[in-house]
Amino acid sequence: MNKSPGAPPPTEDAQIAHKITNALIIRGVSINRLADETGISYPTLRRSLKGGRSLSFNEFGRIAHALEVQPSHLLPDTLREVAA
Repeated sequence: MNKSPGAPPPTEDAQIAHKITNALIIRGVSINRLADETGISYPTLRRSLKGGRSLSFNEFGRIAHALEVQPSHLLPDTLREVAA
């Protein structure tokens, strides 16, 4: 994530979106394919990954499952500590 001097820290939603986007890149999965595998519409998923909306708990779980990662791996560090 880019950290500009004086810029506010990224929100937790933005951090989650960034981690999901990185997981997509690492696994070579498109947003379209993730949408198909999770049942989340492409526009909704894209908007969530661009910071336009928060993911629901259910959507977050389906994404983690589709990406074959533990949900905690997609959480920001501040939330991972709470979840541990």
